[in-house]
Amino acid sequence: MGKYYCGVDFGTSNSSVALSDGSQVKVLSLDEANVSPTSLPSLLYITNDGDPIIGREAANAFIERNVDREVLLKKIDLGISIEAYVASEPDKGEGYRPHTTDGTAREAVRASAIVEVNSPGRLFQSLKTLLRHSGFHGTDVFDRHYQIEELVAMILQPMKEAADRAAGEPIERAVFGRPVRFSKRDLENDVAEKRLRTAAELAGFKDVTFFYEPVGACVEYAMAAERTQRLMVVDIGGGTCDVCIMEFGGAHGFHDRLAESKILSVAGVAVAGDAIDREITRSKLFPVFGSNCRYGPNNLPMPQNIYNQILDWQNIYKLNNEETIHWLIAAESTATQPEALRSLRCLIQRNLGYPVAREVEAAKRRLSVDMETIIRIDNEALQVQEPLERKEFAHIIEENLELMLESIKEAENLAGIRPQDLDLVLTTGGTSLIPAIRSMLEDRFGAEKLKKRDTFTSVATGLAIVAQYT
Repeated sequence: MGKYYCGVDFGTSNSSVALSDGSQVKVLSLDEANVSPTSLPSLLYITNDGDPIIGREAANAFIERNVDREVLLKKIDLGISIEAYVASEPDKGEGYRPHTTDGTAREAVRASAIVEVNSPGRLFQSLKTLLRHSGFHGTDVFDRHYQIEELVAMILQPMKEAADRAAGEPIERAVFGRPVRFSKRDLENDVAEKRLRTAAELAGFKDVTFFYEPVGACVEYAMAAERTQRLMVVDIGGGTCDVCIMEFGGAHGFHDRLAESKILSVAGVAVAGDAIDREITRSKLFPVFGSNCRYGPNNLPMPQNIYNQILDWQNIYKLNNEETIHWLIAAESTATQPEALRSLRCLIQRNLGYPVAREVEAAKRRLSVDMETIIRIDNEALQVQEPLERKEFAHIIEENLELMLESIKEAENLAGIRPQDLDLVLTTGGTSLIPAIRSMLEDRFGAEKLKKRDTFTSVATGLAIVAQYT
């Protein structure tokens, strides 16, 4: 058997894997159901029988089995008593006797949770963003508890199997990409990398090395050239915006060229595609579902916590309980926008959160080509047609763009260079295609310096090259 080198890019939204035999690199096919088979959507659906479904089929399974179905919830006792906090309001029921009550006595409440009893399965997305949260260890899926490392390993497993098939032998060693910063906090960065390593080992990789994702994308381009270059990579995917500046000498051959290269700086911020999708939803769809509505004789504003749960579409079903639905029906009768509240109730009762989230993401992608689009929800019970222009979109995401620009400036300052000192600025990651981001980069570096790399696989390709020399 020959010697193979493996690079794995586990992404927030999409993942890819590449294999090198020492002379050429091949990006492997991972998902025939996806538009781009070499890109695996980082989605996991676990059925109520415990069977995992990965990638595009996971999304299809969720939509087919969950949308428009009846949701049944029940309250369960968690078997835990929580002591009432000091100065809490006492229970003033019929048995309340303040003159006979011991003022030092503490009451306790029983912890409970609302769970769905008829779910056919559960969908997970953006698991990479959860790796950094030390307080989140795992979750119960039906009758089994899964650690987050196990969930990530399920997505990595088909990538490992694809590498094994392509090599004709088990691939035990791989270079994994990681963002420059999983988080601004060092402790969370360490937690995320440790968890990703454990997940990789659970998937079958025995020897894992980590390498910055934007550096991998930089190597992917620079190795094909044989001249002195100073390059910046701006890698903006689903979860993070990462920036790297590298300098390459004029050596010939992969080994010598990589040996003469040096990383001048890296920077990053946890703002990217997912955050942009949330801003579109907040700005364009919250009003459609009544966020500006007022109700009742006192003309009260709608509680915003309901709309914040819409951003987390996986948990919308938790609103589908008798108390919330009856409250919404009552609010409709006095609301300034009753049609909007009916749409909100339909969104909740029909479990349409994921289709709405997908349409928001699709509208964002369409604006990379078109000057305007329509966020269109065409369900029998819910009809939405909300126009979105490219100029308006750029305004909606201004704060996100500013954070990305600050990260770029940070990389420049750390490297001690100016924009004019760069030979090229390489862009990768699906979110880098957004016109407002392209315009930001063109304004800073000039359109002639921008060079687009493969949106979803350039990082994996670079990591496979790096694997040959680590």
